[in-house]
Amino acid sequence: MAGFDSHCHLDFLDDPGHCMASAQSAGLDHWLVPGTGPDQWQQAHRQFSEDPRVSLAAGHHPWFLPEQPADTRTLVSWLDRHSDCVAIGEIGLDFFKHHPESPSAQHQFDWFLAQLAIARDRNLPVIIHSVKAHDRILQGLKRFPSVVGVVHGFVGPYVQAMAYVDRGFYLGAGSVIFQSAKTLDALARIPAERVLVETDAPDQRIAVQHLSGSHSFQPEGLDNPLLDWSSTVSRLAEARGLKPEVFQEQVSQNATVLFGG
Repeated sequence: MAGFDSHCHLDFLDDPGHCMASAQSAGLDHWLVPGTGPDQWQQAHRQFSEDPRVSLAAGHHPWFLPEQPADTRTLVSWLDRHSDCVAIGEIGLDFFKHHPESPSAQHQFDWFLAQLAIARDRNLPVIIHSVKAHDRILQGLKRFPSVVGVVHGFVGPYVQAMAYVDRGFYLGAGSVIFQSAKTLDALARIPAERVLVETDAPDQRIAVQHLSGSHSFQPEGLDNPLLDWSSTVSRLAEARGLKPEVFQEQVSQNATVLFGG
């Protein structure tokens, strides 16, 4: 089975066609592009809705929430008109203060709950963004026991990882495993059937460069962050004592089970 990158922002790349072609030559053949807000949903739909290699999701990212109280009519209307949307996301909580105008914790939580309700009502998986917020995310999920999905770009210890797995969630593994030993340990110990592999391209490479203090951090792809997927698969396979091709098939099957494709 060819590779399935479960979370990448193709629409943020300067030349997505070139990057995708290069990655496809290396064994990737499917990408999921999450949503961040209405303008981005439209842009991604224009770019990729006709490409069978790309799946699209829609959601209000916690960085880009409207100022008004949670009103999901725009998202509901979008879903009504775009039946090919495979997930709600990315949604969630980000309690790392990127700038003084970051939405308040309560505002983020209200929007998170409102979007979980849509996922429940439409029987769609969710793509969760969680930064310094795992406990609050899990509090929210308890209100919606039927909702499943993935915590993308998971960072944390094994105990937190299993708290999600026990709720039927998948965890997205990205390049941060090269810098966070606790995260590598967690993702190497949870059931393989609950691991997805993602690039979050181009964002996760930038984040890992920041963590490492090195702007030359390029585990695989030189100028193509989509190729980081193969590096992540290989590193996790090594940590789990598996052959890379066996683990690649497993995580790609996992993504297909969750999102279709």
